[in-house]
Parts: sequence; C-alpha cells; structure tokens
Amino acid sequence: MAEPSPETMTTPWRRDPSETAPALQRWAEARIGAEVQVTDVGEPGNGMSSETALFTVVHPDGREERLVARLAPLPDVFPVFPAYDLAMQQRCMELVRERTAAPAPVCRFLETDTAFLGTPFLVMDRVDGEAPADVPPYVFGGWVMDATPEERETLVRNSVAVLAEVHSIDPTNADLSFVTDYRGEQPAAHPSPMTAQLDAQRHYYEWAREGVSYPLIERTFAWLDANRPEEPPAVLLWGDSRIGNMLYRDLSPVAVLDWEMATVGPREVDLAWMVYLHRFFQDLAVRFELPGIPDFMAPELVTDTYRELTGYESQDLHWYEVFGALRFAIVSVRTSTRGIAYGQMEAPADPDDLIMFRTLLDGMIS
Repeated sequence: MAEPSPETMTTPWRRDPSETAPALQRWAEARIGAEVQVTDVGEPGNGMSSETALFTVVHPDGREERLVARLAPLPDVFPVFPAYDLAMQQRCMELVRERTAAPAPVCRFLETDTAFLGTPFLVMDRVDGEAPADVPPYVFGGWVMDATPEERETLVRNSVAVLAEVHSIDPTNADLSFVTDYRGEQPAAHPSPMTAQLDAQRHYYEWAREGVSYPLIERTFAWLDANRPEEPPAVLLWGDSRIGNMLYRDLSPVAVLDWEMATVGPREVDLAWMVYLHRFFQDLAVRFELPGIPDFMAPELVTDTYRELTGYESQDLHWYEVFGALRFAIVSVRTSTRGIAYGQMEAPADPDDLIMFRTLLDGMIS
C-alpha cells in the first residue's frame, strides 16, 4: 500500500513567490494605482486545491494594505475539482458577512482577466490568525495538541458556533440560486438538495477517476443509497467546514476560509465534515504510532454544542460522516493521482490504495 507521509502531502505544483510577485505588481498597478508597490509576497501552508498568495500593497503615502489572493487552479496542473467558481465563493462570503456574525473575509476584487496570473483570482483583506496545520497535521503536534482539554472544548464550541451562524441562512430567507455544483446546477432548486449533492458527487467521481474504477468508492455510493435517511430542511452550507480552514486568535475564529465547496443541503453535511476530518487526521496519527487527540471533535460534543446554540437536533450523523468520507475519498483519489503525475508516489497495484484512509472508510460501511 502507498503509505501517506507529511512529505507526500505537499504540493510541488505551486508557483514560487518569485514568479507570483511581478505578476501581482502588474495587477496592483492596473487595478489599485500606478504608484503602488507590492511587497512581502508569500504563501500559507494549508490548502490542497488551489494556490493562495499573501502580499502587501504599499501606497505612495506609506499606507499599507495586507491582502491575500485566491487563485483558480490552472487547468494543466491536475485541478482537484472539475469547476472552480470564484464568483460563487465571493457571493457566499459577502452574504455571510451581511447576514451573520461568522467572520468571512472581506472580498476586495474579483479578477477575471487571466493576463496577470494565467487564471482568475479573488483578492481579500488579510486577517491575522493561526490555523491548525495540515502539513504536518495538527494531530502530530502544535498549538491544538498543546492546549488543555478545557481549551480544546472551547475551540470546538467556538468552531461549531460558526456553523450555526452560516446555517441561519436558508432558501426561505435568502436567494441561494447562485450556489451551484460541479455540473452548474442549483441544489437549492432541486426538490431534494441531498439528491442533488449525491448526483454531483457521482459526476465528480466520473471526472476524477479518469476511467479507473475504485471498488471502495463504488461500495460507499451503494451503502449511502441503501441507508439513506429522511432528509431534513436545507440551509446554506460552508462545505469545507473544518478547523484547518479557520484562522483563530485566543481559540476564537477570526476568519472562515475556503468556500469552494459551498452548497445547499442538510446541516448535518457540515457538522459531519467537521467531525470526520478530525477522525481522518486522528487515524493518520495512529498509523504513524502517534497519540493524536482521540477525544477531540467527538460527535456527541459537536452535536450537543450545535443543539445548545441552535435548538436543532442533528439526525443520522453517521450517514453524513460516510457521505463526507465519500467526498474526501474522491478528493484523495484526485490528489493522489496528481502526486503520481508529479513523481511524489508510485501508482499502487490496487487502485483503492490511493484512498489513504481506506481501512477507516471500509470500517464505516461494514
């Protein structure tokens, strides 16, 4: 089996800041002012699906603007998703800022001209904060592990509160027709948004697998179809609702990032994703014979906290965790295929070995 490691989770397809800096300089001169200077160009550590550039714009009067650019993936570097709608991401963040207390970033520019960086990009105000690391994962060490149990419980509560805020937006109080899936379809307009999500994942799988069959993923689709629960009301979903996509100060979220997977569906989709992504990292820690944080993001704590904040009683969370594992399995196949293409790993004899958490997923549907 092709074992994952912190090294194989890096992304060599990213451009070096020395390449990005002059392009951002040209962009800033064209969009902000001919006399401005772009400095301190860098990149954050998290993120697997797109490039992010951090930079500062210095005005002639000395005023500084600290910004961040989110780039749509270049089509020739094995993009993780078949579609990448920056305009949708911008509208989600603007709606969340307008309607809720969730700290979505301030969007400054949506650049559609590809002449600058070869791809569209979104420019936002930069927020100071610290995200739990992906590489190496926060369960390997760092500030989350160093926190006390009480501090980690506070972290969970504050993180779940973000979901409660986002979920206060739903098709009855907001126009969510701009939220589309990989196929360009609107989950909010479907009689069953969860059916729309499942169909979108089937479409994603057919695109991501490039003709290769993954029996575990196909068994997971069958399990989800066979065990599907009654569908609760739909709300706006963040989609990639994990702590690694939030910036924190003093255990409180100060920025809610990465809206590329935003959709409309049951609240449980976001709740289960938050729970499952920690379960995935914990499983990875155990495989590397590390203790991790086994009691962190426990399903009962997450759902109990959500109920206290909203009055909503979550249902059938295990089914939604399996759905989250399915989504992540397809992403894993795509990123692993990219790793093979870039010489980071060898293609395994068994295609299911590209799903680095295959044993965990298999146990969830057995």
